[in-house]
Amino acid sequence: MAYISAPAPSNVGSSSNSFKSAASIIGLVCIVGFFFDMLVLALPPQGSAEWRIGLVQEFANRSIILLFGLGLFIFGNAGKKKSSIRLASQLSMGFGVIFFLLCLLSVVDSVRLNNQSATAISAQETQLQTQIEDARENPEGLPENIDLEQLDLVSRQLTQRANALRSNAKRTVFKTGISNIGNLLIVGMGLLGLGRSGMRFSRSRG
Repeated sequence: MAYISAPAPSNVGSSSNSFKSAASIIGLVCIVGFFFDMLVLALPPQGSAEWRIGLVQEFANRSIILLFGLGLFIFGNAGKKKSSIRLASQLSMGFGVIFFLLCLLSVVDSVRLNNQSATAISAQETQLQTQIEDARENPEGLPENIDLEQLDLVSRQLTQRANALRSNAKRTVFKTGISNIGNLLIVGMGLLGLGRSGMRFSRSRG
């Protein structure tokens, strides 16, 4: 009877260590690449709500890379360096908290940007309506092919256009804010869960 020999334990252990080393390296590259991208995007810093919303959007879109990198790094160091696992787990939990704080910042900035957009549109509308009203009061300065009825029509169209712009601006800001908050919440919970799992594992290793 023929027997199939099992792989030597040393070979299995060597393959496992090689796989974990590769996972640790890939995870570290993902983490460093994430922070490098965010540093480039954050420079030069600006103080406007529009800039912060754009930066948070890029942060949220790339956040899965940070989660993936930390997960690979923790897995790659399992059974090796307890201090590395603990540090990565603490960082993961810390970033999870930061992500939740960014959700609050996104809400505040979304409301602020919507108000700024509405104010800017209203200011332009008021300026144009004032010019139309001045033309009504001084019809002798109007060109021959423009009468008061046409001015009334332009005024109504201007109001409709301003309302449409305010509605579109509000809808765009709302969609961007919801997308950012959703991504940040989901990845933030994932980072907290990953950090807690890593801390439990590091304690179980003694």
